[in-house]
Amino acid sequence: MKKLLYSSSSHDANMLYAVKVEIPDPFYFLDLGAGEKKYIFLDAREYGVFQEANTNPLIECVLTNALGDELKKISVPAGSSRGARLGAYIAQKYALLNEPVAVPSIFPLQLADELRACGMTLQPTEQLYPERLTKRDDEVTKIEDALKRTHSAFKRIEEILRASKIEGDVVMYKGKPLTSELLKLEVERAFVEVGVMNVEGIIISCGPHAAIPHHRGAGVIRAHQTIICDIFPRNMATGYFADMTRTYVKGEPSTELRKMYDAVKLAQERGIAAARPGVAGKDVHQACVDTFAEHGFVTTPDEGFIHGTGHGLGLDVHELPYAAAGQAMLLHKGNVITVEPGLYYPKYGGVRIEDVIVITDTGARNLTNYHKEWIIA
Repeated sequence: MKKLLYSSSSHDANMLYAVKVEIPDPFYFLDLGAGEKKYIFLDAREYGVFQEANTNPLIECVLTNALGDELKKISVPAGSSRGARLGAYIAQKYALLNEPVAVPSIFPLQLADELRACGMTLQPTEQLYPERLTKRDDEVTKIEDALKRTHSAFKRIEEILRASKIEGDVVMYKGKPLTSELLKLEVERAFVEVGVMNVEGIIISCGPHAAIPHHRGAGVIRAHQTIICDIFPRNMATGYFADMTRTYVKGEPSTELRKMYDAVKLAQERGIAAARPGVAGKDVHQACVDTFAEHGFVTTPDEGFIHGTGHGLGLDVHELPYAAAGQAMLLHKGNVITVEPGLYYPKYGGVRIEDVIVITDTGARNLTNYHKEWIIA
């Protein structure tokens, strides 16, 4: 089926996968199928940028500024969206009116209505490029490189925690209370030095905030409490994401926190061991669930192990396949997923550890390769 996309390759992973060049403003891309011609429609601002960077001989770049006379012949209702006239032209020019055309599930709704009114049949498709699930060797290398660059952020966090002192229950750094905000600022500085960027946020949460899996973290870092650091930057050069989580304690963790950490670490080891070709994502998740049950950790709707074990990683920070309850999709060689079990109890805090793995012929290989030392005196 032919594919039609309208978005920015700087913000849409499917578009970036298709054209391999980052372009900030929305544009059309028409894919006539595997081995067939593909057309990218750009104005004079981006035309030369793409022509210089493109390495795919099947992609023809159409300069939209040169279509002025032909576009004037296309009638669209008053108030139509920015891309309606060009979209109608593409539909007529490339014979898209006589068959269904696949569009991504995030295709703009108003534009979809306008193109349907022109006679197009649009088929929303969640997996527009299903081959994205199976990473090529060069993609695995790019993800591994992004992870290596992300190590610098964790090293910086560890340096600050080691240099900090404890006064009462407060962690002090350079004479002032250490905060989540300061740690995130230092992470951003580390990003700049290694060529990755924060596009989805940073989680550095402590104490009660650490018991809420996606709390971004705010305020003072407390001694003897867990600090969850979940960091997922994008490599500026390649567009591929990293995703890492480590849990730290400045001081002495309680007996309960030690038990939680040990159980999470073991659950992750078992989850990784369960990941191999032919295994469903739900089975990787179940390996973690069973580990927590064996160690007496109870899960209710709002505490315990209250999220899935992992997700695919690539040009999106969250993509298929998923390792979670009910996920029947089987893993295949080349899938890259996170394995990030966690335990969360408001009374104690939270613990999460996350690594990225690639599925191999017989099992999985850990791409993260970073230590899990968590207690900083």
